[in-house]
Amino acid sequence: MLFFIILASFPILILGSMSIYLIDLSHRHDVANLENQLLEQKSEEIRKFLGEVLGIIQLKLGVTQTGEVETGGKLWQEILIDGILASHSGFEEVAFADLQGRERARRSKIVTEPELTNIEHLPYFKEAVSGRVYISDVYYTTKGPVIIIASPVWLEKSVIQVLSARLNLSSIVRSIELGRLGTSGYIFLLDRNKVLVATPRLREGIHTGVSLLGVSRFNDLGQRNVSEEDRYTSIFSGVPVVGSLKFIPEYKWTLFAEWPTADADALIADVRSQVINLSLFSILAVLLLAPIFTRRLLQPIRALKDGTEEIEKGNFEKQVQIKTKDELEDLGAAFNKMASGLKRLQELKNEFVFIAAHELRSPVTAMRGYVSLIVEEMGGGMSDSVKHYLDVVTKSNERLVKLINDILEIARSEAGRLKIEVAEVKIGDEIRQIMAEAKGLADPKKISLSYESEKDHTVKADSGKVKEIVMNFVSNAIKYNREGGWVRVYHEVEGKNLVTHVEDNGLGMSEDDQKHMFEKFFRANSGAIKTIQGTGLGLFITKELIEKMGGKVWFLSREGRGTRFSFSLPCA
Repeated sequence: MLFFIILASFPILILGSMSIYLIDLSHRHDVANLENQLLEQKSEEIRKFLGEVLGIIQLKLGVTQTGEVETGGKLWQEILIDGILASHSGFEEVAFADLQGRERARRSKIVTEPELTNIEHLPYFKEAVSGRVYISDVYYTTKGPVIIIASPVWLEKSVIQVLSARLNLSSIVRSIELGRLGTSGYIFLLDRNKVLVATPRLREGIHTGVSLLGVSRFNDLGQRNVSEEDRYTSIFSGVPVVGSLKFIPEYKWTLFAEWPTADADALIADVRSQVINLSLFSILAVLLLAPIFTRRLLQPIRALKDGTEEIEKGNFEKQVQIKTKDELEDLGAAFNKMASGLKRLQELKNEFVFIAAHELRSPVTAMRGYVSLIVEEMGGGMSDSVKHYLDVVTKSNERLVKLINDILEIARSEAGRLKIEVAEVKIGDEIRQIMAEAKGLADPKKISLSYESEKDHTVKADSGKVKEIVMNFVSNAIKYNREGGWVRVYHEVEGKNLVTHVEDNGLGMSEDDQKHMFEKFFRANSGAIKTIQGTGLGLFITKELIEKMGGKVWFLSREGRGTRFSFSLPCA
């Protein structure tokens, strides 16, 4: 599941992060483009405005107009001034001056009859009389920012007079103030001396006419790129903004655009939020799908695991059901085929063991009979050594007969030939008989045997098998006990079952030995237990018999402190 989550979520996180990064990059580029477009538009408006004005006042007289200038005099100049004032709304005053700086004619929209003055020492006259167009710094009046424009009047290739005009920039100021980016972005205009020509009213103390010469951001405008994008805290709005500038080299003016980042990034914040939400939703979907995916993958694997555990227990009937229509289903089919093959091999082995044990029992029984005949015929005429040898043969024969009988019992059980005849059995009678028979085993070791039962209990079982089970547990309790120990048998009723306990205070078992207690041919190898003879089949057979009669078997053991075997059988 963890692998699936990582495998599915990692691309989502990568794609989501890359999308946010690329969208943010694209958004920054778009914001800069919008600011630059607005600045370009306003710079073109300024160029057009000033271009129209310069086109009007840059007079070049032809030869045919010489006579008019000479004869018309002041009247001719006043006619030209009236035409200039009427041609553009920005002109407030227009005047003609001769080459000595004396004004010859002046018209004004502000003053009815303006006085003529001598402008010989003024910078704009000196610049214009030398043949160059002059544009002054911006200065401020009650009617708004104005500039002085002075231009030479040419007659052919000679300057004959100077034309000066005072131009109001209110239309440019209005255009700048109306410029907007989003809902709160704005632009402002600086002249060549870093003085604010036009700006929206944003903060106290920031208005037209304020010099920004001491602000580092505005000191190197001539050396910076024509268009730049930056993010900083604005001195105008006091909030983080995205800023761009546009330098107008013809007039050394600079346009600035500032767009508060909260407004500029509002759209991208929504997009970023949508991408994040989509990524989180996708990861959530992965988390929800992961259990389904892993369950689909793990169910057949667990079925195979359960199947292998059943086969390890010897249950070759187990068939796994995998319907995934993929390689796992093919694996399940192969597993079932393998289980069928193992079952067949097990059946052949059981058949072989059954036949071998059955055939071995006859000669072994015959050997025991002949040994008995020898002992009877020789009677007391045997020497001690011969008697010893015959005793050894007799005991070995008995162990061999028991081993063959045990193997035959297991073979019958595994081959399905074990006969269990269930009837009502008074288990107390069977146990008392077993305890009497076991006394001969217990007395040499001075082990006390006790059967504790307040009433006779009746169970559904096979009488002979019950004796075999109890005898196995009691004989083991005696065999694996210390001299002077005790063995007791008692009952408990649990629901519809009668539980019989066979308890001793003997050697007990280690934790490792307990894990293999009911396995075939298992023999403990620790301490005193290692020297005790046995086939390792008794408990396996006992467990098989109990389970075939509908009961269960379990045990509790502590090394060095004894063992208690318990088995249940249905009450009659």
